Amino acid sequence: MSSKIVRGQNPAMADAQPIPWRVRGQTAAARSAGPQAARGGNGEAPADSEQVKQLCANAYQRGLASGEAASAQRAQAKLDPALASFTSVVAELAGTRQKLRAEAEAAAVALAMEVARRVLHREVAADPEAILGLVKAAFQKCDARTTKRLRVSPADAEIIRENQIRLNLPAGLEITADSSLARGSAIFETSRGDLDASVDTQLAEIDRGLADVLKRRHPECAR
Repeated sequence: MSSKIVRGQNPAMADAQPIPWRVRGQTAAARSAGPQAARGGNGEAPADSEQVKQLCANAYQRGLASGEAASAQRAQAKLDPALASFTSVVAELAGTRQKLRAEAEAAAVALAMEVARRVLHREVAADPEAILGLVKAAFQKCDARTTKRLRVSPADAEIIRENQIRLNLPAGLEITADSSLARGSAIFETSRGDLDASVDTQLAEIDRGLADVLKRRHPECAR
């Protein structure tokens, strides 16, 4: 900006000179030179301006990467508990499924054993041949020389005596009617111990064997 002297008729003002004014650190002459002077003679921006732009760009990228990393960490922090809970639920459902399967198998075995027990008791009570077959099969496991006595229920004692020769039982084998025994019971007393071939005893042995099989198949449910 510059001042202008309006010359009039006063001769003393004839030699007055313009006074330059500074505008924000620039002289009026520099400001009047325009943006071309600020950029340099060729019209290009100074080198330090390009560096500032690059620094700003780098700072922006670093800030963006840092923000993305922080956002990912916050999201993961919120997701981890949900994933842990989901994993726990899946594991619990898997354990429950195995437990239910083991319980179903155990229930099926128990039902089968109960059906077998009732059928065998009914067969023994209705068919005399049933107890004869049981006694014959059991005696084959004994040593005839050491077997002293056979204890059976009173209802089975007479038919076994009548068929003693047919069953290949020794003539000297004592056949005793034991009122404490139910039908289908047969206990051989030997010098080495007793052999219990009763229906209930054999069924109990089968039941224990099946229970062991179930424990091996489902060890996690046995605890």
